[in-house]
Amino acid sequence: MRNRIANVTFALMAVAAVGFLDFSTDNQYRSVLFYLLPVVFVAWFAGTWATVMISLACSAAYAVADHPSLTQLQGFPLVWHDATTFTLLMFVGLVIQALRRQRDESLRAAARIRELLERESQASHTDALTELPNLREFRERLEPEIARCRRLRKPLCLMYLDLDNFKRVNDQYGHAAGDEVLTRVGVILRRYLRGGDVPARLGGDEFAALLWQTDDHEAKTIAQRILDAVRDIGEIYPGCDLGASAGVVWYDTPPQDAREIVRSADDTMYRAKRTGKSRIVVMKPTDTLRQPVKSA
Repeated sequence: MRNRIANVTFALMAVAAVGFLDFSTDNQYRSVLFYLLPVVFVAWFAGTWATVMISLACSAAYAVADHPSLTQLQGFPLVWHDATTFTLLMFVGLVIQALRRQRDESLRAAARIRELLERESQASHTDALTELPNLREFRERLEPEIARCRRLRKPLCLMYLDLDNFKRVNDQYGHAAGDEVLTRVGVILRRYLRGGDVPARLGGDEFAALLWQTDDHEAKTIAQRILDAVRDIGEIYPGCDLGASAGVVWYDTPPQDAREIVRSADDTMYRAKRTGKSRIVVMKPTDTLRQPVKSA
């Protein structure tokens, strides 16, 4: 509101200045077009009521400045002259207002489209239930990390996690409870992983995490904390024996193919399941399989 009042005040000052200059100059330089400037200004910045006010002010100022040439006009011709001046100014103001509204609507539509595109992009890269990156996003983040590790000769570590007996939760407590379990696992991953790590839900009850600059011992420690936390969730659903198995692969020099790394971690996780579930298996794909470690 203050801005509108300031704009109207500025426009009135402009009308006075134009009217004074119009009155002071020779008739041959007089033109109603000079009065369009304050009208256009308020039409763009101040709204309809201000456009009407300034159009009236401009019409009056123009009539005063043009008074010597209008002395011979009386009655209807004089009214017609003033009315056409006001109509011209008001018409231009309304056109400018229409252009401003169209511009604003276009900007709002463009902003809405950008928002929808951002949501769609986020939805295509984020798991809707856990709000973790999905498989597509995980691979896109994994690929530059592979390139960085190969270039700098840094190790790369990836953990693959699968819930044990998750189907029992769905069967005994319903799918809403199963969704709640998956959501809680997402919270656990964000809680126990570090800022540089990248957790993801790959689908179903399978999760993964890219562990940044981690050796095999530290990766095992992180995985153990996560498995313990998942077991705590299982206590909410008695009779399901809910837990998790984890496979961790650790490369001195990772292969270029991200799919190969994810597949190796997946195979390692299934080794953990085959050896009794609720276990962690850590391996270097170039080494022999290490002894499985049963979670405490």
